[in-house]
Amino acid sequence: MGRPLKKRFFGDKKYGVGLLQSVGGEGIASLTVNNTATNSGYSTTTVVTWSASTSTQIGGAIAATGTATVLYTGGTGRIQSLNITNSGTGFLSTSGITITYTPTSAGTATTFNAILTSARRNAITFNSYLSTGSSAVTNGDIIKQLGSRTFLVQNSQGRGKVKLVATATSSLTKGQMNITATDYISAVYFVDKLASRKAHVVRYQTGTNNSYLVATGAAKWSLDAATGTTVKIPSTI
Repeated sequence: MGRPLKKRFFGDKKYGVGLLQSVGGEGIASLTVNNTATNSGYSTTTVVTWSASTSTQIGGAIAATGTATVLYTGGTGRIQSLNITNSGTGFLSTSGITITYTPTSAGTATTFNAILTSARRNAITFNSYLSTGSSAVTNGDIIKQLGSRTFLVQNSQGRGKVKLVATATSSLTKGQMNITATDYISAVYFVDKLASRKAHVVRYQTGTNNSYLVATGAAKWSLDAATGTTVKIPSTI
């Protein structure tokens, strides 16, 4: 099928913190505690859990993680900083990011502002069903291409090797993944082989004109708009 994919199609990994897997969407670059002098009632052993709404983070992305620095002052524990150990992936905005503290505050809760990384490259969108999972997961991170049909991926269920197949997401079985492509009239194809310049596509679902512009077989592909017989493979933002 030709040369393997360039790593830029997996996203730009130089921006990561911790696991250095900055693929698809953005990560959390920093968190600033707004009320360091007035939050209260925290234990010096406070553990933090991070979460985000589905509108804030792409499904299948990697969760951000971190710790809290608590200073015991004025007779109470006050969180002074929130420290990122893994910036996570797939964040679209900061609006739905929440942090749970264990044990919770016995006084005034901490408020914070989050800042996301910027300018991470787009990454190929896919669905995968890991051997450790219980179902297929939408989106995730391609860590490495092992062959024209085989990839090492990571999603919200963990990390594993999967094979690219021309199968609907609802019919994926353990160890499989799929990638779709569209032509410029929105007909949909499955990609069952992928290289740096060409993809082997299989007709799947017609578009609004009830026809295909690309035959089953090798086709040029792009993350940009489809043109002529060049298909578009979707990417995360």
